[in-house]
Amino acid sequence: MKKVSIVGSGNVGVNSAFFIAETAAAHVTLVDIKEGISAGKALDLMEAAPIRRYRTKIDGSDDIAAIAGSDVVVIAAGLIRAPGRDRAEHFEENAETARQISASIVEHAPDAVVIVAIEPIDAMVKVVREATGFDRKRVIGVGGILDSTRMAHYVAEELGVSPRDVNAMVIGSHTNRMVPLPFYTRINGVEVGQLLDAEAVGRIVEETRKAGDIIVDLAKRANAFYAPSAAIAAIVEAICIDLGLIRSVSVNLEGEYGLEDVAVSVPCKLGEGGVQEIVELALNEETRQALAVSAEPVRALFQA
Repeated sequence: MKKVSIVGSGNVGVNSAFFIAETAAAHVTLVDIKEGISAGKALDLMEAAPIRRYRTKIDGSDDIAAIAGSDVVVIAAGLIRAPGRDRAEHFEENAETARQISASIVEHAPDAVVIVAIEPIDAMVKVVREATGFDRKRVIGVGGILDSTRMAHYVAEELGVSPRDVNAMVIGSHTNRMVPLPFYTRINGVEVGQLLDAEAVGRIVEETRKAGDIIVDLAKRANAFYAPSAAIAAIVEAICIDLGLIRSVSVNLEGEYGLEDVAVSVPCKLGEGGVQEIVELALNEETRQALAVSAEPVRALFQA
């Protein structure tokens, strides 16, 4: 079985381990610099296995060398947002953390695919790619897949249908300038615009853009973690089982969609080795411009 290491044993890291265990896609190693926290949470997760019926091994360590031999490393260690704060405000602190973890990945797991789950996600994808020197298709951010599942939830709620029937698509940066794509959002194959009027679709687009902020504001001191963890687990499963899933993830672009040297989410084929193909959708000029505008907050962080 494949090995996935998760650096950071907070809410996102531990829930990702749980969701991955239930997919049976890989064994999981939790790593955190706080002594005992990863081992304790790994034990707790393993004691749930007889009830949840997963056969995945989960262990924990406070030694980063435990990531050795990983097929995938998830970076989930970093500052989380507080109410009223923008993701970009954590750039400097989290970039330093990402660089330190990246150095350890190069040393101990040089063949791993890296999944970035710390804010601001798109900028961190670029930081990690530069720090590791890895091929861009081996450094993936969870932004677009998370935004897409949030949009799917709002569509399902509006229509009163099963969320399992909804496939939504959101591209661009993981900011309030993300670009939801109603035309590429389907309910069991039916385009959402055929089932909802323009006003309802517009409302869903705005709710999707605000979703992360709403959770932070409601929970006060807690960041979202169930949906991000589910997004991480979906990417891990696609890579470890080589599923060839098409999902929106953040990856450094080199000319695709007219964008250069910036990471934003676009549809990608995910399988063994990470991003196997970047899918270029047919977008009208208005949407292409919106995507370019969406990339600007990411670029700005490196120009400050």
